[in-house]
Amino acid sequence: MPAHADEPEEGYTPAGASLSDPRAHPDWRCLSSLLQQIVDDQGARGAHTLHVGRVVTGGDDANPFVRVYWPRQRAILLVSLDRNGCADPDVRHDSIALGWYRTKARIDLDHDVRATQAEVSGSSFLTTRAWVDAVIAECTHHGVALELRRRRRPRGDADSGAL
Repeated sequence: MPAHADEPEEGYTPAGASLSDPRAHPDWRCLSSLLQQIVDDQGARGAHTLHVGRVVTGGDDANPFVRVYWPRQRAILLVSLDRNGCADPDVRHDSIALGWYRTKARIDLDHDVRATQAEVSGSSFLTTRAWVDAVIAECTHHGVALELRRRRRPRGDADSGAL
C-alpha cells in the first residue's frame, strides 16, 4: 500500500526523526553545488536527474542528511548537511572529498544490495533490497528532482585523475 503524500516510505526514516523539503534547508545551495560537482566528477556526458530525498533530522546532536537516488549511475548517495546552513556554495571540492561519494557515501545498486538482512550479515556497506526500494520510493515520490548536466572538466585540473 503506498504511503500518503506526507508519510515516509516504510523503512526510510529512523525512529524519532523528522522529514522536511530539502529546498527549505539552509544548506540547499551547498548541496546542489556539491551534487553538480559529483555529476561533473562521476557522470557520463548528458543529462542526469538526481532525486533528492527529504531531509532527515534526528536529535539535537545529529547532523541532518539526505539520500539521493541517481538512476543513471544506479546509485544512492548519502549526504550529510550542515545544520547551520550553507557557508559558501562556490566552494570547489577536491578529488579526495569527491572520492567519498565514489566509495564510502555511495551505495552501488548493482553490487551493494542483498535480498535479506541475513545476507547483509553485519556488513557496513551492504544493504537490503527492501531498504533500497524504500529510499528510491521516498526520493522519487516525495523528494526533489534535480536536473543536472555534466560540465566539461577544466584542462589541467590536477585532481581530475586522482583516486
